[in-house]
Amino acid sequence: MGKGRILGIETRESLQRGSRNNMLAWFWSLDVEGDSTSNDWMNEFYRVHWLRTLALRDRWAEELLLVGREMTWTVALFIYKSQQWVGRMEETDTEHMVGHRCYAARQAQIYLRLS
Repeated sequence: MGKGRILGIETRESLQRGSRNNMLAWFWSLDVEGDSTSNDWMNEFYRVHWLRTLALRDRWAEELLLVGREMTWTVALFIYKSQQWVGRMEETDTEHMVGHRCYAARQAQIYLRLS
């Protein structure tokens, strides 16, 4: 028998795309009479699942870092846009462009509230 036959269908299915977030079934965490110390296949099985879990944890830590930075960048962008609209509002002539001035003031307020 080849190694593919020994691994069985269940193991091959766990290697398929989209199965990285699957949890290891509860019965695989039991150490039945020291099976992990006497069986090379079980050692490899546990090691692979431990590495998958480690990679999943690392991806979530990276995602948390990125989301925090993206939020900081978004707030900074909204503040910058608000300041741009305030500058445009101050550039308008108050007598001839009242509508433009009101629109710029409203846009500045919207971006400031978003930040």
